[in-house]
Order: sequence, then structure tokens, then C-alpha cells
Amino acid sequence: MNINDIRTKTMIMADKAYEMLGLVEKGFMENKSEPLSQAMRVEDDINDLEKSLTRNILDISMASTSEKDRRELATLQQTVEMLERMGDEAASLIERIEIKVAEKLLFSDSGVVQYNETYHAMKRSVEMMREFLAKNDKVLREKVIENGFHVKELVERYRKEHTDRLLKGLCTPMGANMYFDMLDFTGNLARHSSTITKFFDC
Repeated sequence: MNINDIRTKTMIMADKAYEMLGLVEKGFMENKSEPLSQAMRVEDDINDLEKSLTRNILDISMASTSEKDRRELATLQQTVEMLERMGDEAASLIERIEIKVAEKLLFSDSGVVQYNETYHAMKRSVEMMREFLAKNDKVLREKVIENGFHVKELVERYRKEHTDRLLKGLCTPMGANMYFDMLDFTGNLARHSSTITKFFDC
């Protein structure tokens, strides 16, 4: 395996993270467990890729005599680690949705609308991050980072509004905890996307 192979497999890893998010969204919207189970199988693929890529990056780095190659390999290793962390965040999100399905917890209509808005904004961060990995474009990086701040603002605003709903008795404490966790994991996914773009010199 060479550096080009590492780049290609890193992109595959990013694609799988995005695929996982699509399945998570389907499970949440349909209130069904099967898409969530599919998503967890994709996470297994992400974990396997992380292990094999880390091993291969170390092997190539030790054999390389080029400082430029070693720097790129270090950047790719950081990216691989962050993509694996994104899989973990999505898995934590799945865990909360599975509890929601099992316990038949319902979110208010406004809560669902707000969560979907936040989730779609986060997915946009991940989508642009994937494009950035393919093009290494400075303008794209700024867009990913800017969108990450937008997601952060949504998470903070909707956490506050959901707290107000909780205090008014419009949702249960358990449902509120699930909602807060889901918002936080969603925000983390956008933040990790921004972090990945910062690893690279455009």
C-alpha cells in the first residue's frame, strides 16, 4: 500500500461516515430500529478501516525518506482518527434513538422540526468536509468551519428552547435527556468535520 492508497481509503472512510448518518436519520424519522442496525454495521466498517489504515500509515511512514510524505501521512492519520471518532459519535446517537424507540418516547412537533434542522445542517458540514478531502480547497474549508459555527448556534438555541418546554411540562425528563444528548452528539459531528479541514495546508 502507498500514500495514494491511503488517500483513497480515507475518502472511503469519510463516505461511510456520511452513509451512516443517512441511516441514522432514516431510523429517527421512521422510528424504526432496522436502519439503526444497518448504521452500526457501517460503523464496524469504519472501525476496521481505522485499524488497517493506522497500521499501514505507520509502516509507510517508517519506510519513507521524504519529510513531505511523512507530514502528509501524519495529517492522514489525524484525519483517520477523527473519522473514527465521528463514527463513535454517530453510534452514541444511535444508542439514544434506540432508547427513544424502545421506551416509545415522543418529542414535540417543534422539537422534531428543530432537531431535523440541526441534523441537516450537520450533514451539510460532513458533506462539504468530504468534498474538501477530495479537493483540499481553502474556500471549502472556510465553508465547513462557518457551517460548524452555525450548527453550534442551533444546538445552543434549541437546548434552551427544549429546557423551556421541559419546565412547562411539555416533555418528560427522560425524553428531554435523550433530546439534549442527541443535539450534543449532532453538534460534535459538525465540530469534528471542521477539525478535519484544519489538519490540511491548502
